[in-house]
Amino acid sequence: MVEDQVSKPEQQNIKSNKNSISLEEQEQTYTPIETRQSICRIANAVRVLSILGFNITIEVIMDTMNLSSSLNLDIHEMLGSEFCVLVAEGEAERRSLTKKKG
Repeated sequence: MVEDQVSKPEQQNIKSNKNSISLEEQEQTYTPIETRQSICRIANAVRVLSILGFNITIEVIMDTMNLSSSLNLDIHEMLGSEFCVLVAEGEAERRSLTKKKG
């Protein structure tokens, strides 16, 4: 009887481990790489804008994300100082155009 009590929880642990592995595999299977890359680009765009102290709006996030894509930068390169300079220059230009219109 003691053996039965020990083996049942072990079997449940084995089953739960198999379920957790299959869930991880399902997440990788059901989330396309393009979606994950877009999420990472958006997150890095927010990080860059935050580092620069800019207001974070959906428009500015999308502009930053599109800039990184148009330059064919890897996702991790968005956090480099060179890209931060480009974003700052783009924001300065956008603000100067806004002032001229207003």
